Amino acid sequence: MRLSSELQSQTINKYVISQVLDKTKKTKWRNKFNEHDLVIESWANGVWCKQVGLISYADLATYLKQESQMKAEKLSVVKTEDKFVVTSYQGADKTYFVEFKNASGWRCNCLRYRCWRRRLHEEMPKLLQHFNGKVFCHHILAVYNRYSKSSK
Repeated sequence: MRLSSELQSQTINKYVISQVLDKTKKTKWRNKFNEHDLVIESWANGVWCKQVGLISYADLATYLKQESQMKAEKLSVVKTEDKFVVTSYQGADKTYFVEFKNASGWRCNCLRYRCWRRRLHEEMPKLLQHFNGKVFCHHILAVYNRYSKSSK
């Protein structure tokens, strides 16, 4: 399976894979290697890591959801007339716009969301399947968490 460099950097970079391995308690590789040594390939049934073996798309999806949820909890959200303004995880000097369109659902203008929306269905359909077919980012989760709490 061939992944674009954009999707690889947004999904299965060495830092993410090392975190997935830590979360799934596959840590023996750390005795001989560090995360910069990892050799990673996307396969149809998971992500192959030369130093460890196959990582399931289910484990990867679980980590990416948890990571996004942790980031979302730290973001501030301001509702405007037609969209939500969300501060960046990296600092308040950058903002992203999240909106809800009835026909297409939640949308964000951040790089991760745009990359996943354009590429996941073709390049990593099994990962998208583990996201229940829904593309998201931490900005969308921040809005969704805030919106669903305030509507209760």
